[in-house]
Amino acid sequence: MRKINFAIIGFGGIAKTHALGAFDANLRYALPYQLNLTHIVTRRPTNIPLPGVQNVTEIEDVLKDPAVDFIDICTPNDTHLEIVAKAVSYGKPIYCEKPLAANYQDALKMTKLVQEKGILNAVALMYRFMPAVHLLKRELEKKTIGDIIDFKIRIYHKSYLSEKKKGTWRTLANAGKGALLDLGVHLIDLVQFTLGDIQKAVHNERIYFKDRSQVDEITDSVLFLENGIIGHLEVSRVFAERDQTESFEIYGTKGSVKINFIKPYELEMYLFDQDRTLMIKAAEGDEIMQYYVGERGSLGYFQNCHTASLIHFANRVAGINTPKIAADFEDALKCQRIIDNL
Repeated sequence: MRKINFAIIGFGGIAKTHALGAFDANLRYALPYQLNLTHIVTRRPTNIPLPGVQNVTEIEDVLKDPAVDFIDICTPNDTHLEIVAKAVSYGKPIYCEKPLAANYQDALKMTKLVQEKGILNAVALMYRFMPAVHLLKRELEKKTIGDIIDFKIRIYHKSYLSEKKKGTWRTLANAGKGALLDLGVHLIDLVQFTLGDIQKAVHNERIYFKDRSQVDEITDSVLFLENGIIGHLEVSRVFAERDQTESFEIYGTKGSVKINFIKPYELEMYLFDQDRTLMIKAAEGDEIMQYYVGERGSLGYFQNCHTASLIHFANRVAGINTPKIAADFEDALKCQRIIDNL
């Protein structure tokens, strides 16, 4: 069987998620190739507990290797531009963890580089692969809930309540922004993927633990779409609750639709004229489930979405005709423009 070989740059938590995605892909899906992790690039020599995976400390070792089909960037935001520039010079396809960069200017440079050289690229804005998101898109296209009045999209995390997060790279100014860039980029991309491009935004950014973070911990935003729709976004890395809030709610003239990301297989729809609530679930065999595991085998929506996103990019590297779902650098650049309020 053909192998699609790739190298991960970095070995933090998200790199391990990407690595697991490759193994998950090979185990669960009848791919016409083996998605094969061959190298992990780290700044210092590291013991990689994965048989057959080589650790190198120089990125050029994988970029110049013709057997490596693409690279997967899993390093801090402010390092992406330099890595992309090197990869482009070698003509390597690039899969990049979100956000594309620490700021819009770097993201624009990266996008121009891959466009000018025709480099295959994608960004891990992987919420796009959630089955409920595709169910939502279908209902919006059918105008089941009529014209859109408003929407609310939110993610609340609690991990940065821990004092241990002080000084980590995501709390530093070099990261670009905090909660808005780290979490909000997913939400902005989802809004643009389902409702339309955002024209402008008004962000209210706050830092509660000023001794711990140089970047926003809480942001609430008003989003103004080009089609006239106005809605609201909220993100936090310091809101603690028993059940983590992650939701997308859209209100229309005929009812509403809601996604709870913790329940990624279903869409809740309320029809005003009938005073009726419908729970719509993704059916087995539906095309949206092609690379998304069923509920019984789920590793959680976060991992499942990453696996699906990685497969879609590997399919393109393999030359397989694949629907345009995965975000590319241009999609991610549009998110950075809104985040940086340009």
